[in-house]
Amino acid sequence: MNKSVLILFAVFTFFSCKKEDDFLNQFGEVCEFKAKILSPDGYELNNIGNIEFNGTVHAFQMVNDLIGFAMLQNNVGGYVVVFKTIDGGQTWINLHVGINQLPRNMIFRDENFGIITVFDVTGCPPPNCLNKCVILKTEDGGLSWEEIEFVELKGSLNHPKYDNNGNLYANLNLNDTSAIIKSNDDGETWDTLYFSPELNYRLVTFCFEIYQDKIYTTTRDGNIIILNTSGQIIKTVVIDNFSIWDLEIIDENNFIVVQSGKVMKTTDGGNTWEQIYGKSARMIGFESIDIGLMLLNKSSCPTDYYQANDKIASTINGGLNWVESKETTTNLRSNYVDGQKMSNGKWFLFIDNDLIELRKN
Repeated sequence: MNKSVLILFAVFTFFSCKKEDDFLNQFGEVCEFKAKILSPDGYELNNIGNIEFNGTVHAFQMVNDLIGFAMLQNNVGGYVVVFKTIDGGQTWINLHVGINQLPRNMIFRDENFGIITVFDVTGCPPPNCLNKCVILKTEDGGLSWEEIEFVELKGSLNHPKYDNNGNLYANLNLNDTSAIIKSNDDGETWDTLYFSPELNYRLVTFCFEIYQDKIYTTTRDGNIIILNTSGQIIKTVVIDNFSIWDLEIIDENNFIVVQSGKVMKTTDGGNTWEQIYGKSARMIGFESIDIGLMLLNKSSCPTDYYQANDKIASTINGGLNWVESKETTTNLRSNYVDGQKMSNGKWFLFIDNDLIELRKN
């Protein structure tokens, strides 16, 4: 490349960058990039630990105050990787699963027994996928993993959850079909409880919760179907046609749903609903009817790349009022993995590959 071409390129780059800077500057603080995460008044943040790995955390679970697991997806191949902590999340050890499967979800019954659901890629790409139903299982705290196929099932298992009696539930999905299934032997065998095209599983807009002896599952139309543990419909809760991103069942009367562009709440089991926030959000969790935490979107920068400005917010009156952190964090909601209540007033959050404690002060 000769000198004149280099000079022209440098001039073009200068004016291109200047033009973009001028464009961003006209929006002021909205387009400022802010990486620092701040807590709302009444809470404090503590950085517990970080997982240094070429991959992304998809799920985590602390089975007690010291022992926990994090499920990641490797950036090279997209395969499942599991890290374990034995010191409350300060340090993490790669368990080297060594099985080339694409991770979906993870559940541990205790510090020894755990299941990872995967999307089996045997015979892929489509239309040659065999649609096998496969899980990975450990019985020794992740030291060894067994790949198990359920020959009687087709599709992928998602959102495995235990009830208070030790029964295991999951969503079974194959293409456009979806069902709620149940196992009373830690996933050795499964029974179909409820099957309906209304479930229409989507990875990010399907919610499935268990409260006491009831199962709450969302539908493609933004409604909630309440089932008993035998799979019989107790009630269909109609909200509106907005997709549900997060579902919180506080008790049999109080639910909170995060939908596209708003947060809705019911105090009468779904008969009536009120809006408690008018923009996008993510659920951290509620420890009671009144006390809860969420991530609230405050604004978005109008650029070609995604840049949203979010805050951690707390409420002590069920979402009627929110106490927000003093400044926004860029893309906090999109980097948020999940949260787990450790005790009243203490939560663990995974944001990117960082474990953070959020505690009342």
